[in-house]
Amino acid sequence: MHNLLGYGRWDYVMVSLDDILIFSRSFDEHKKHLNEILSILAKANFQVNPDKCSIAVQKIDFLTIINLPAPKTLKEANEFLGKINWYRKFIPDFARIAAPLHKVTNKIKHHRHEFTWGPEQQQSFDEFKRILTIYPLFLEYPDLSTPFVLTTDASVLE
Repeated sequence: MHNLLGYGRWDYVMVSLDDILIFSRSFDEHKKHLNEILSILAKANFQVNPDKCSIAVQKIDFLTIINLPAPKTLKEANEFLGKINWYRKFIPDFARIAAPLHKVTNKIKHHRHEFTWGPEQQQSFDEFKRILTIYPLFLEYPDLSTPFVLTTDASVLE
């Protein structure tokens, strides 16, 4: 699904397992995005269940993250880290939280059978799920009708 919908569309579509979330700045833009995604799915012979669709809503409970099971294999753990890595700039102390996961994913091919998922990794995994579903990551479009402050850090500039 990521290969089909991902490239060049990350700014308005998010795919998680078999869930597709399309988000847009305006209703007109949303219609355009929706049409594009549905066309791609139709060309690939995917079927969409209308009963499971919510279209043009302002807010949605996206349960995929909450219900995500813990990785059981090295490959699954690496895939989770790859996905969560996109959020690293939005999550304070990302490296500290991810450290237990990196301990078990830094295996070379011949040692992948040594993969073990312990309490420390589960705690890290659960913390990321909590942060992604509760913590305000500010990954939304600003309301341009209200004032807002843009803060930058120019400390590395000379």
